[in-house]
Amino acid sequence: MVPGLRAQRFSYAVGAPWHDGCVTSHRIPALVFAAAAFLTLAAPGPYLLESAGPAVDVHGSYQDKQLVTIKGADTYPSDSHLFMTTVTQWGTPQVGVTGAQTVAALFSKDLQMMPVRSVYAPAQTLESAQKQDAAMMDSSQNAAAVVALQKAGYKVTMTLTVAADHGDFRKGDVIKSLTINGTTTPITTFSDLSSKLFATNAGTKVDVGVTRDGKSVDIAATTVAYEADSTGWVHPGSRLGVALIDSDLKFPVDVTYDVQGIGGPSAGTMFTLGIYDSLTKGSLAGSATLAGTGTMSYNGDVGAIGGIQHKLVGAYGKGARNFLAPAENCAETVGYTPAGMKVWSIRTIDDALAAARAIGEGKEPDLPQCSEVAQQAAQQ
Repeated sequence: MVPGLRAQRFSYAVGAPWHDGCVTSHRIPALVFAAAAFLTLAAPGPYLLESAGPAVDVHGSYQDKQLVTIKGADTYPSDSHLFMTTVTQWGTPQVGVTGAQTVAALFSKDLQMMPVRSVYAPAQTLESAQKQDAAMMDSSQNAAAVVALQKAGYKVTMTLTVAADHGDFRKGDVIKSLTINGTTTPITTFSDLSSKLFATNAGTKVDVGVTRDGKSVDIAATTVAYEADSTGWVHPGSRLGVALIDSDLKFPVDVTYDVQGIGGPSAGTMFTLGIYDSLTKGSLAGSATLAGTGTMSYNGDVGAIGGIQHKLVGAYGKGARNFLAPAENCAETVGYTPAGMKVWSIRTIDDALAAARAIGEGKEPDLPQCSEVAQQAAQQ
């Protein structure tokens, strides 16, 4: 996630006084070289720079404003410190950092160069990038609230609409029910659908009830397997293989966020833990300081993010010695984990909740560390 996308601007002064007399010809090449070198170092280049951004306790405040506010439900104080982590980026979609900054990054483990075009499309502007990051943050916040509320026992409803034609499904179909082996489940939220499919083998015949143009239609479908992720892991269960759009979310509890200057979806997992912790009695992670990152899906899956090596540094600076990382980011932590920090591999919100509880009890989570996951993936 990228707080405050900005271009660093520097002013340079060339102040060597001139003396009377001629400049001899043998000095001209040196002056030309010096001028070219100066222009190279001072001019914006094709690279962005990334480094550790602020780590923020989701139970606390950011820029003097409460990060997460919950109304309409009983909330409980917590002694847990749950830090979301961020990345700071220098440069914009049009203007990279200066050559001098790029050279400095070559000698710093805490700075990373990224080609501008590997991050932004040629036509993308700073304004459009900020809007995109804000939209991803909004989606992350919605998913975090939905999953946390459901884990705390609240009911959240939404409308699931087919995004594009696929087999017998038509764009605009609204999913209403799922029938497996004669048992029908009403679908009012994504978890209704995913929880059933996660317990269903690929290749299973199912019936999906939809509303199409105001009429009820039953669609016969066959579930499909998940593809292996970058670590070789395959998600259990199956899926419909149909792209869905969520809308009309109805929350029984009002959850609001104040995260000015921070965008992107990578705080989803830590937001989920924080909201759940506030809605349940006791302290989820005891009095421990725990940091992490990862996107959050409506089905509770934790997704990969960018810049994890910088997030480890930010978390360590806040005193976190346990870090929750998406499994698919584990390989990127190798060689970047601060001394004394343990990075735990998580794939779901249940993994994250179990890890937080264990750490709060002074125990090690029953999860692999990222170093193990990375090693296993490399051996495949």
